[in-house]
Amino acid sequence: MKPNQLLAFVAVVEQKSIRGAARAVGISQPAVTKIVRELEREVGAPLVERSVKGVRLTPYGEAFAPRARLLLADMRRARDEIAQIRDGATGKVAVAVSTSVALTLLPEAFREFHTRLPAVDVHFSEAVLPWMLARLRDGHLDFAVAHVGPGTLPAEFESVDLFPVQLAVGVREGHPLRHCRSLRELHTAEWLLPGDGELGREFVAPIFSPMGLTPPARMILGESVTVALGLVGHMDLVGMFVEPLAELAFRHHGIVRVEVDETLPTLQVCVIRRKGLRLTPAARHLVECIQQAATCR
Repeated sequence: MKPNQLLAFVAVVEQKSIRGAARAVGISQPAVTKIVRELEREVGAPLVERSVKGVRLTPYGEAFAPRARLLLADMRRARDEIAQIRDGATGKVAVAVSTSVALTLLPEAFREFHTRLPAVDVHFSEAVLPWMLARLRDGHLDFAVAHVGPGTLPAEFESVDLFPVQLAVGVREGHPLRHCRSLRELHTAEWLLPGDGELGREFVAPIFSPMGLTPPARMILGESVTVALGLVGHMDLVGMFVEPLAELAFRHHGIVRVEVDETLPTLQVCVIRRKGLRLTPAARHLVECIQQAATCR
């Protein structure tokens, strides 16, 4: 299995056409077709099918696509590691952080890292956990820093704890339920929670289950903390945020804390990576700077 075969196949997957893939990798259409056919012979199964609507993946192609991306990412990471060992303080690092980490921990950590290794190219993404895990899984990220609930990280990932954070409930200043003191009283309200699909329900279930309650029936799920702050600050929604963000952003967005009597779950801010992944020297150094900043909080 050769790198040019993986590159051509991934280009076909992303461009959804042979013509687009040829443009993306800078070779002719017949060359792309030939390379993909060679790859199919090597794996022993058809990966793509052509139709009047373009190219679509076979079930074999659907299964192979994330592995092809991961193989290419690991090849890039291997080249980066060799180059960093050979040439010194250079290379690339791709990292995703949660909004609260971006506003609190990251500035000090990156200032120290950039002072020591100014030639390293760092690509940052601000995201929620589901997006991070997907990008870690396909090799686009070296590592991520986010808050994680107990026992919620899939087995394919590993983490290093940095520090615990509490959850905080917030509503707009004029919300009719702003004086409530119990989650039971807020149960029938409309909630805005992080995540998509079932993730939001899995996130909130442990909060209400000790009281014998199911997750709220009315929930809006989203992957943008900025959107969540804006909506909770202007609508009759109940939001759940981590404490560092509450301290920094509630007042600016017209949100007040609801001081509930129940003890809300504690999350851990963690450095997360794919299990078994060897970080490049530059990525390891950035992790060390983040850990150092965390100990100084």
